[in-house]
Amino acid sequence: MSDDDGRLSWLHWPTVLKGLALGIGAGLILAVSLGDFYLGILLGTLNGLAFGVGWSHSRA
Repeated sequence: MSDDDGRLSWLHWPTVLKGLALGIGAGLILAVSLGDFYLGILLGTLNGLAFGVGWSHSRA
């Protein structure tokens, strides 16, 4: 990649999107077990996003 790809060029977007999808799925399970839908979805989304960004950073 060239230097003018932008600030987020190091992110591997398919990995980030897969992490988000997996995190939201886990968040739905967490939402059912906690009984709080929005908290489960929020925690799942944050966890999935953190996984995708972390994995992309370790690959770069």
